[in-house]
Amino acid sequence: MNFKRSLLLTGITVLSLVATAQDNNGNSTKRDYVARKSNIGITAGALGYSGRYAVKTPLGSHTSYAVSAFYDHSMILPSQLFVRGELLLGQIKGNNLEENVNAAKGEFKANVGEATVKAQYDFLNDAVTRWSPYVLAGVGAYGLFNYSSSTGQKERADKIGFILPVGGGVKYRVSNRGRIFLEGNVRFLSKNLDNHDGETVNNPNKYYSLALGFSYSLQKNNQLW
Repeated sequence: MNFKRSLLLTGITVLSLVATAQDNNGNSTKRDYVARKSNIGITAGALGYSGRYAVKTPLGSHTSYAVSAFYDHSMILPSQLFVRGELLLGQIKGNNLEENVNAAKGEFKANVGEATVKAQYDFLNDAVTRWSPYVLAGVGAYGLFNYSSSTGQKERADKIGFILPVGGGVKYRVSNRGRIFLEGNVRFLSKNLDNHDGETVNNPNKYYSLALGFSYSLQKNNQLW
């Protein structure tokens, strides 16, 4: 009886070791869970203006720079849905004074500060696939400062407003916690940026960004909290 009991315990131990080895080698289909709960990151890239003063003009006349910092947090563990809070600082400009256009002509330049909250959804679990496309959308506010325009000064109340940012990108995991990504966003707004307005003027203004970024996970992979 003792021999049978010892044989049974030995068999259970061997099977447990084999199962553990298969799990560690990635042969088990059940271990694809990664509890990446929150990240911090930065971006740097171009900020562009789309409006009357950008029509038929060179890209450099209505494109400048932007940098941002953000924090995102998983909404439902282990969901691929995140909430991102982001602060951005950049420059917006437009100039079509030297262009032969029939539309309104002028120029403006301003620094912009932006605060947004966005929902981000990763289509893939990049801890397993190493990469993932994603989409994001949200709400936010912006403020213009150091503003100058060929049409005169802008009212103080008209230098701030709400925006609806929409975008997407693709990310790639370069290490256990580090990811690089390329991301584009467009912001829709109700106020004008270029200081060209009037009762009969339709406002087509919006601004957009294209940036490279790096994010760092605050938790190790497969760590619950």
